[in-house]
Amino acid sequence: MSVVFEDFLKNVPEVNRAFVSNIHDELLGQGCKLDIKEAKSGYAASYRWDKKTVMNWVFRKTGMLARIYGDNVRRYEAEIAALPADMQAKMTASRDCKRLLNPSECSDTCVMGFVYNLDGNTYKKCRNDGMFFNLSDKTAPHIQKLVCAEVAARKAAM
Repeated sequence: MSVVFEDFLKNVPEVNRAFVSNIHDELLGQGCKLDIKEAKSGYAASYRWDKKTVMNWVFRKTGMLARIYGDNVRRYEAEIAALPADMQAKMTASRDCKRLLNPSECSDTCVMGFVYNLDGNTYKKCRNDGMFFNLSDKTAPHIQKLVCAEVAARKAAM
């Protein structure tokens, strides 16, 4: 049996449902496709543009998290610079991309991370946790801006 968005939404904390539903509608409206799978800690919902994942929602003991795949992050560095300090700190403290630093250290199947500049420093981060944020009232609008900026950058690249 296929999992539908309404099943996924039932597992989203009530305080976040309106936001998750809103960003869902926005991403579908921009042409993204949704794929929902059952995972160990709940559902995982992935949004794809042109067959490549843009973001996904995952559940952890700490709550619901958004993983944004910033393949085009250099095109929206202004949004990164506008993030609250704690979200910037989360990004800069995330693990570095092994493949960007030394291609022989990572798997050949690795898609590779992303590179961005912030406060005069260049960061080379793993795409799996370089933009991995807990969903809260404070982070929600920034998550939405980042995801929409990534979709817009992917569309512009076509």
